[in-house]
Amino acid sequence: MSSAAAPRIRVFSHILKGTVTKTGAMRKTITVTVAREFEHPVVLKKLRRTKKYLVHDEAEEAKVGDKVTIRHGKPHSARKHFSLTSIDVPFVPPKSRVIQAIEESRAEESRT
Repeated sequence: MSSAAAPRIRVFSHILKGTVTKTGAMRKTITVTVAREFEHPVVLKKLRRTKKYLVHDEAEEAKVGDKVTIRHGKPHSARKHFSLTSIDVPFVPPKSRVIQAIEESRAEESRT
């Protein structure tokens, strides 16, 4: 038998997805809330837990409600260890969605 160990499977837990919950309190800093779901080992009920992270946003482009991806890296300050990687889904207010749907339906009616 060889003494070589089996290759390890890497799990990248330092890349997280969450929602921007606060901007503008500090320069180039946003607060991202990351939710996780797990099953309770005894009760076998699904539980939901959230955690807030301070994230460095160099371009100050994220807005409240955006779905984002963040990455753990070198510390930017005492509590800020994550950087904004990408904005996955920009937030569109519900009122804008209704107006957009009305405009689309009017455009379809005018075509036919």
